[in-house]
Amino acid sequence: MQPKEENKLKHLSVAQLHKKKKNIRAAIMVFIPIIAGLLYFQIQGYLENNELDWAMIIIVICTLGGPATLYPELKKVEKEIEIRSK
Repeated sequence: MQPKEENKLKHLSVAQLHKKKKNIRAAIMVFIPIIAGLLYFQIQGYLENNELDWAMIIIVICTLGGPATLYPELKKVEKEIEIRSK
């Protein structure tokens, strides 16, 4: 599937690539405070009760998947912009 995705990027203009890059960065930035908040409340709960809330830990792990999924796509877009800028 990777070549098909790269072909999609080649059909976009440089302006569209910059817009896509901005949107991906914004999506990643949305995840950061969510992850920080979830971790804060998880740690706070552990320090108060000395118990781990396993459901919350699973939610934190799944939330980490958001930026982990978007980051490779961001790198592909940045690479395509760099190639076209030469």
